This record gives sequence, structure tokens and C-alpha cells, in this order.
Amino acid sequence: MTIGQRIRKRRETMKLTQQQLGDALGVTAQHVSAVEKDKRAPSLDSLLRLAEELGVSIDFLVTGKEGVITDTIPAIRADKKLNIEIKRALITLIRAIYTENEEG
Repeated sequence: MTIGQRIRKRRETMKLTQQQLGDALGVTAQHVSAVEKDKRAPSLDSLLRLAEELGVSIDFLVTGKEGVITDTIPAIRADKKLNIEIKRALITLIRAIYTENEEG
């Protein structure tokens, strides 16, 4: 599976349109489409922002390697019972734990 295919699959899993993802990234829906079709390669900065918006690691986008972070963060973002401050706090905590485990 390519980077573009992984981006599209994750976007669809999160029930985001190309327009919504583009708006979050500051790019057009056409740009998102081109990346998903592997007609454009995302820059390193774009890859980082994509990973953050999609709740996955850059490693997942590049290699397909999955981990806890790829399942948990989208679930937190999708939970309508949690307010934005709690979502941010939980996501920050999960990323910190994930990073610590990767380094340790």
C-alpha cells in the first residue's frame, strides 16, 4: 500500500472529506486528492501535519506499521461526549506515552 492509499484509507475511516482534511492542513481538496492518488508526494512538513490530523505516526503513513496511537487517537477525536479540552489532553497524554515507549 502506498502513502497516498494509507492517507485516503485513514481519512475515510475518520469520515473526513478531502475538503475537510484540506481545510485542516491549509491546502485544497484537489491537493489532498493528488496526494492520495500518489500524483504528488507530501513534503516532510505536510507529512507531519497529515499524521497529526489523521491521528497516526509518520511511520505508519510511510511504512504502514500500526500501533496503539493509530487506533486510539481517532477514537478520541470521534467521541462526541468529550469536549475539545479533554480530547486535547488525552491525545497529548497518549502521544507522550507512545513516544516514551518508543524511546525506552
